Amino acid sequence: MRIALALALALAACSADHPTTHVADAPPVVQPDADTYFCDAPANSSAVSIVIGGVPMGFTRVHAGGTIFSGPVAPVTGPAMSLKLLFVNQDHVAQNDALDCLAPPTTCKLDGVLGQVDSIDGLGPHPIMLESLQHAFTVQGTLTITDFTRPYGPGTGHIAGSIATPDNSVSGSFGNDFCNALLSVTI
Repeated sequence: MRIALALALALAACSADHPTTHVADAPPVVQPDADTYFCDAPANSSAVSIVIGGVPMGFTRVHAGGTIFSGPVAPVTGPAMSLKLLFVNQDHVAQNDALDCLAPPTTCKLDGVLGQVDSIDGLGPHPIMLESLQHAFTVQGTLTITDFTRPYGPGTGHIAGSIATPDNSVSGSFGNDFCNALLSVTI
């Protein structure tokens, strides 16, 4: 009891010398996505289409994630990360639904395209494997990254670019922030 009273008196004495900001006066803390178990994509963050059996299907949203290759225990030199891009028409996707679509997409409830890149380290072309989430369709293509802010460190990561396949079965452009719910880090 005496320790608590002494601590309260010491804090009161210190606060008299130093101005304080009351909670009501403090600026609000803004977080990129208040609900960490969902991924959000703005309208038209993707203009990617896939052609299956001569029928084109377009997907207007992209959710970006992957595995970062520089954990706190054993930092890795080389590629920055692997990348997974989920092209769908849903703007607010639950983490579990998105993860079901990332590997393997057999239990995926969403219609769309999954793009996977083994390693990226910045701007430019990268080979990408593209797979339809609801149709038996897989094709190799090229991802050209035009904007890449790594999804670690202070701030939110961002990726933008375009996708093309030799047969034009998948093509389009995209851009969005990385979804924290779809990122993992090697340790």
